[in-house]
Amino acid sequence: MGQQANGVGLRYGVIDGWNSSWSINSSDKIEYRDLVQVSSDVEKLVGNLFKLNQGYIGKVGISKHAETDKVIIKVFGYVPSKYKLVEDRKNKQKSYSKKKEKFISPKKQLRLKLYRLAQVLAMKYKYLGIKFAIKCVLVEEYEMIPTFKRRKRLSKKELKKQRKNQSFIYFNKRYRSFQVMGPNPKKKGRPINKHWLIPKPLPVRKEPKEGEKVKKDLGKKRWGAKPYSEYAAQRFFKRGSRKLPRDEKLQDRKLELPRILVRSRKKFGFLKRLNYYSTLMNLAYWAFKTKQPQFLAKFLAQEFNKTRYQRSLYNNVDKVCAFLFNEYSEIQGIRIQVSGRMNKSKRTRTFLVQYGAITTQTIIHPLKYAFEEAYTVYGSMGVKIWISY
Repeated sequence: MGQQANGVGLRYGVIDGWNSSWSINSSDKIEYRDLVQVSSDVEKLVGNLFKLNQGYIGKVGISKHAETDKVIIKVFGYVPSKYKLVEDRKNKQKSYSKKKEKFISPKKQLRLKLYRLAQVLAMKYKYLGIKFAIKCVLVEEYEMIPTFKRRKRLSKKELKKQRKNQSFIYFNKRYRSFQVMGPNPKKKGRPINKHWLIPKPLPVRKEPKEGEKVKKDLGKKRWGAKPYSEYAAQRFFKRGSRKLPRDEKLQDRKLELPRILVRSRKKFGFLKRLNYYSTLMNLAYWAFKTKQPQFLAKFLAQEFNKTRYQRSLYNNVDKVCAFLFNEYSEIQGIRIQVSGRMNKSKRTRTFLVQYGAITTQTIIHPLKYAFEEAYTVYGSMGVKIWISY
């Protein structure tokens, strides 16, 4: 009595289908044990490929129709768009070691490796008369910490060349007008606008007469506050014919952040110092959006292996999930359960957090469940996540 039932196991065939579905003809030489071996091999190999490329699997589906000999593997996962690889290369002449950095795009590599995996599996199980095909869907990664690009510092020779090739604007005092100077001889010395040739006279402030009320100057910019050349330059640049030169940092943003992630970035700014900040925010966002708790379960299991402070990681995931649960009205509840020796504790404990309602016993109600096991130095830990919608 009182034991928790597997929410997904109850719903197989009612709402959810099986991840691995096979249909075989009577003429085929395939037995049940062969099918179990093939499905387990595929799941292990695909999982290892994602782990090597710093990715996380959402779902792996295997299906075979009786009429065809093809086994279709459907993979749904998350991989970072770029990550930095640092290599230590020792030089014989010098004692110190040089570190070489290079950026790798794992998305392209992973797709090629998955197609190669299909060929290897087809060669391995050739005696069963099976061919393999892979359909891969990789989720986009949003940059939570914006990257900045600085302009390179040019030498004196490069600056001189650049100035020769550039056209610039200056105020000619003799003709009292703005003129363009540059490499193009047609534009050289040409006035920008005719009405700028004769500047407007500056207003003269009159002294107040007796009995007149004096208006207080509330800090408004008057025409005489700046020289005429600056006002004319402002008018010229406001029209949009030429942009002002900017020496500021240029921001490189590939994808526009959704509103939920913009709000979460403001709220969880204190997590930016952590290495797993961007992956956590992306995986939590996609877990709630696609209703795949496997993303979060895989993330927790892999991060528990790396750190000794599992409790702080668990608390951070709890905060992010609580915020996203309030943002998504579609999701009715989420439960996160971790059991094991957290932070080198002597006893195993179960930590459970739940937001909303989760109906595990009602078969008609849709529910998603994920289980992963983390192997740490102090023993194994189990991670279970339920999402009801």
